[in-house]
Amino acid sequence: MAKNYRYKYEIVSADDNLPGKVTLFDKPGQECFTNKHWHKNIEIDYVLKGDLWVMSNNEDFTLSDGEYIVVNNDDIHQTCGKDPAENVKYLVVLYSYNFIKAYFDDFESFSFDIEKDPTAKAEIKRQLDLIVDCVEEQGDFTDLKITSAMTQILIELCTKCLVERTKTHTEIEHEELEYAKKAIDYIKLNFRERITLGEIASHVGLTPTYFSRYFKQNTRKTFKQYLNLVRLEHALRDIQTSGISETRAAVENGFPSVKAFIAAFKSVYNCTLSEYVRQYHDIPSISEIRRI
Repeated sequence: MAKNYRYKYEIVSADDNLPGKVTLFDKPGQECFTNKHWHKNIEIDYVLKGDLWVMSNNEDFTLSDGEYIVVNNDDIHQTCGKDPAENVKYLVVLYSYNFIKAYFDDFESFSFDIEKDPTAKAEIKRQLDLIVDCVEEQGDFTDLKITSAMTQILIELCTKCLVERTKTHTEIEHEELEYAKKAIDYIKLNFRERITLGEIASHVGLTPTYFSRYFKQNTRKTFKQYLNLVRLEHALRDIQTSGISETRAAVENGFPSVKAFIAAFKSVYNCTLSEYVRQYHDIPSISEIRRI
């Protein structure tokens, strides 16, 4: 049952106050390289200056000034600058899986094709330009304006660019990823409950030993590390938005105890939450959760 695990699963944490993650890059082409990876999020790559090569589902695309691509959830993709020495300025917008799921529960059965509707394609570009302006200017109500633009883009995609994923599309997905996708979906739905290695291995149809090795190879994290990251993200968000105690946030988000929450926090920030607050006078940003 040995397989070649070539493609890595990437965890994407949303920026605070945004329905996803927004990043504006301006760097040499050689620094734009990413390994082949996949995630549950919808991604938009928008080039402002230079040439960016994008591979998505074994198709090659070269994006130049003013061009963008929509990478659908679960699609294996990677990027690289066409000229290693030439700077590429580009925007990456990643939508929160939970944000899309809240409004379009079955979105994973579809893909988005911007070539289907020229008016939608133009409107999405207009909204992407607005996001770039907001990121560069950092004026009043920046997060609100970016949220509005991201929402409008999603409306255009869902109402005008929807294409049902056919059996043929499903068949070209890499078989070795299916167990990981199933496990990740299960964790996202049940992280507040007690989940054992044996339980999730049984859910995806593998032995605990094989699943443990398989999950680490595909996500670069152990099952426990990934589960704790999901729980930590939700616990910190609850502390930020509701002002509840560490103990309550820990227990309500699946940690067996506040001690387990503290251990998970220290694995990411190398200190306790109280130590972090004393040093920085604030709760850490959700987007600061690094890949461990």
